[in-house]
Amino acid sequence: MSVLQAQQPACGGPCWSGGELADYILHLSQADTYEVENALKKFESMYLAKSLLQNLGERETHDENAGLNLGIEHVDPSTFPLPTLARKLDKETQVLHTGRGFFVIRGLDATRYSATQNTIIYLGVSSYVADQRGVQDRKGNILSHITNSKSWTVPESQRHGIHSSKALPFHNDMGCDILALQVRHTASAGGSTCLSSARKVYDHLAATEPEVVETLTTPDWPVQTSGRGALYYLGPAMTFHDGRLMSSIDPNRFGRHKATPNADIPVLSQAQKHALQRVSEVAHNHELRLDLETGDMLYFNNWALLHRRDAYTDGVDTSRHMVRLWLRNTDKGWTVPEGMLTPWLAAYREDQPPAERKYALQPKKEYEIPKYSAGSAAFVLED
Repeated sequence: MSVLQAQQPACGGPCWSGGELADYILHLSQADTYEVENALKKFESMYLAKSLLQNLGERETHDENAGLNLGIEHVDPSTFPLPTLARKLDKETQVLHTGRGFFVIRGLDATRYSATQNTIIYLGVSSYVADQRGVQDRKGNILSHITNSKSWTVPESQRHGIHSSKALPFHNDMGCDILALQVRHTASAGGSTCLSSARKVYDHLAATEPEVVETLTTPDWPVQTSGRGALYYLGPAMTFHDGRLMSSIDPNRFGRHKATPNADIPVLSQAQKHALQRVSEVAHNHELRLDLETGDMLYFNNWALLHRRDAYTDGVDTSRHMVRLWLRNTDKGWTVPEGMLTPWLAAYREDQPPAERKYALQPKKEYEIPKYSAGSAAFVLED
């Protein structure tokens, strides 16, 4: 992309400042809630054998295969019917791809349901937003539990950032189309999720610092994909594709990983480091802070919006807990440029799926130390 092209405002994608937005919550009516609960009962009657439910102990609910054993992979519109709410969800799905790029569903009380029921509801509602669920690691996990469990004894410094209580910087989950979060429990203090329009950031920088935009759109940003083989690919941090601005930025995933200091992988240039700093600063200036509540479900276009998290403090007996899905709507989803394809294929490619797709209903009791930790745990470095 030439300097002249880089200076042009983006011609597609949501462009807003947080202060401009107000009406982005889909409040479920009593009839909507009744419909969701009827769909839950229908699925339970079809797939959850009473004997299995009665014997499902605490040990099994922390097993990453527990959901698979319960048939949860079969949750879809045919097994979780929402005849009236479906129309509202279709309208909001259009907003994800051609409007402001996000919405929040509110009105379900997560404390009324078990971990299994919350998962079924989450997958069921989400199946009307997107028909494809991406895998989030090479183990085939479909659900990621974003929390800092009190049962974990591994120091936070040895965990992925999402498994700590520290702040996370503005980023995209590399390769994800639609990022969904279900709030199982909020923090005692802090922990807000903030969104910012990538196009708004781009337009501001294009008008004031075109050299930064040129750095962001040049396809020479290294993303390491393996430590053992020192493999990486090069791509842009932002790019135009099919008339839309698309962003694939994660400060903790660019360059050589700290665990492989001698690997033959490019380090970030000073211009690239400066560009990341400016993206963060401008994104902060235009962010929307979401005060999510227990039971909320957030959906946003991950190519169009950057997101971050505030540091937080948990209660004495409670832990902030969100459950993440990577989704794709195969009808409405944006096409992905070549320079951003590698992590996208890892998440959604169906001709080379993992050996099994896992649905962990709860966080594991014991934390497994990753070989390579990552700030957002999005498209993590794996061997």
